[in-house]
Amino acid sequence: MTHTHEVLEKLGDIAARLSEVESAARSFAISGKQSHLSPFYTAAEAVPPQVDELKLLLRDDPSGLRAVTAIEPVIARHLKVMKDMVELGDKNLFRGHGQRNLTDEGNNLMEQIRAAFSTMDKEQRARLDQEQTAVAAKAERVTMISWAGSVLAGVLVLACGACALRAMHGRGKAEEKLDRLLGSMPDALVIVNAEGKIVGSNAHTGKLFGYSDRELQGESMALLVPERFRKPQRQYYAAHFSPRGGRVAETTMELCGLHKDGREFPIEVSTKPLAAEKGLVVTSVIRDITERKQVEQQISKLNKELEHRAMELENANKELEAFSYSVSHDLRSPLQNIDSFSRVLMEDYANQLDPEGLDCVQRLRGSCQHMEDIIDALLTLSNMMRKELLVDHLDLTALANAVAADLKQKNPDRLVDWVIAEGLTAEGDAQLLRVVLENLFGNAWKFTANRPRARIEFGALPQSNGARTYFVRDDGAGFDMARASNLFTPFKRLHDQSEFRGTGIGLATVKRVIHRHRGKIWAEGVVNHGATFCFTLTGEAGESNGQNYHSARPK
Repeated sequence: MTHTHEVLEKLGDIAARLSEVESAARSFAISGKQSHLSPFYTAAEAVPPQVDELKLLLRDDPSGLRAVTAIEPVIARHLKVMKDMVELGDKNLFRGHGQRNLTDEGNNLMEQIRAAFSTMDKEQRARLDQEQTAVAAKAERVTMISWAGSVLAGVLVLACGACALRAMHGRGKAEEKLDRLLGSMPDALVIVNAEGKIVGSNAHTGKLFGYSDRELQGESMALLVPERFRKPQRQYYAAHFSPRGGRVAETTMELCGLHKDGREFPIEVSTKPLAAEKGLVVTSVIRDITERKQVEQQISKLNKELEHRAMELENANKELEAFSYSVSHDLRSPLQNIDSFSRVLMEDYANQLDPEGLDCVQRLRGSCQHMEDIIDALLTLSNMMRKELLVDHLDLTALANAVAADLKQKNPDRLVDWVIAEGLTAEGDAQLLRVVLENLFGNAWKFTANRPRARIEFGALPQSNGARTYFVRDDGAGFDMARASNLFTPFKRLHDQSEFRGTGIGLATVKRVIHRHRGKIWAEGVVNHGATFCFTLTGEAGESNGQNYHSARPK
């Protein structure tokens, strides 16, 4: 019985730890509070050793060991999903990327784990019931032996005094052993007769409800539940003793327990009828499920909050679509009118304008064109945030060569040495990663414009953990590292518009795309000695997508 209790206790511990992992991960993903990380990592690190301990306990139980081995990968996957949720929360991306997918997958995995644990719990409790039945039968035999010994001692009190003493000594040892067995149970145990009266209980019952064993003896089970539960409870126990129909099988129900001090708390009651020589009795194993209910309530609250957040996100996306439409039509229309009238001035009234007037009109048209470029960049940034990720296996080398060819076609007279590594592949969205390379290559092309012969390089470097870091390097204007924090902020430009034209949106767009791929991006530069932009791409398994490569110049 002790071994079976250890298995049940270990199952409960693992389930509780997984609930703590889920609760802490979702809390951090939603709130971003660092205080949730410590309980998350503590619970997550405790689960694998506990699973190993459970397998060790079940080494002599082939069926139970197979069940644990089968559910172990699901537990590992659940921990991985929760870790991904924490990592997204750490990057403030949980609300905008993968929220519903991770939530749904976490719920599905937890349901599989709960179903498997429930099956194992029932099997172990069935084994426990068999052990309890054996104990109850043994107790009944001890009682009958004691009764027979007492009668015999009364009849032959003078002739067999020594035998009576030995029988009483044996009874005391048997009852003491039974008490030890019942006392070792982690849950409360109550035995009820056909009258609904308590005829036996263990020490844990007294601890749970505040009554001594003497106070419980002969009392109704109604003493242990609030008034509103007493009628259905009486009917529940009466069904076990009803002469009509077959015997009620083992059942489990949840209700409220009532402590001696009036305090109510949630309990789970598992009952099983046992045939004893003095008649049918019902054993009730009672477990305090306060902690489990608190965790379930917290998870339910977090799920509702997640649904609310998802609805807010959906509404925000609709507002963003409306804003994009407004930018595309309402702002562009008057801008085009200004540009059209400026062109009329240049074409039809140029001879009536002095040089200063012509310069003003040209500046006006240039500003209109710049504003058009900014609007296009804003719409691109908006689309990057709303577009669904279509992840596929990509040939990054081919994609990089295509982008480089487009740039060379626009200005074929420029002397630029392109060094693009061969064999670069990745898992990602082809359209979005093309936007990344277009912006990074476009910047390298732009900021090397003053070089008589420029060099632009695209490759990948291995990291110590086996992952890959991609990079775009040039030998152009570079930048001051003291201002590097502004690189990926919209409209924050490190070079004057008169030096290098731009919208200030490109690198912000690149950062959003990389983050949507759950990667990172950073840059290093030296003024007049070029810049290097590095980024990573992370797949669903949490490892880099990059492959080995051999650097080579394209022919």
